[in-house]
Amino acid sequence: MLPIAVILLILIMIVAATYMPQFRRALGMTLMVLFGAIGFIVWQDTQERKLEFQRIPLGQAQLSLMQVRPGLNSRSFVVTGRLQNTAQIFTIISVTLQATIEDCHKAECEIVGQEDVEFSIEVPPNQARDFSITIPFSTVPKIIGEARWRYDILEIRAH
Repeated sequence: MLPIAVILLILIMIVAATYMPQFRRALGMTLMVLFGAIGFIVWQDTQERKLEFQRIPLGQAQLSLMQVRPGLNSRSFVVTGRLQNTAQIFTIISVTLQATIEDCHKAECEIVGQEDVEFSIEVPPNQARDFSITIPFSTVPKIIGEARWRYDILEIRAH
């Protein structure tokens, strides 16, 4: 309702400024204030978004019970696990996870696949939630020895 009223007010001011030159200054001032307010709102939203990624340190989110199984095609895998939030105040709302596949043979391991995936999950403070995500890999990893999976949390978004 409010956006429609603002747009209608601006249209009325444009029409008034077109037919009555004394309203042109008022229109200019109104547009400056409006654009300033929009700029401030965008700036404030950007600052809030940055804060969301700084509220919980990476060490306060822990992965456990991680398992992997083949996905719907040869390049995807379904990863399941549990995410625990040990933060005292903030709720996790999304996580960026890095999944790494290593091919281990003859006591040496080499990375044959690595992908990052962001997924939404809501985990309140001092709680844990189970999750299941599908991770598509860009190529089909060929495993010669034994496959070993490693998971790292890259980013946590919280409010």
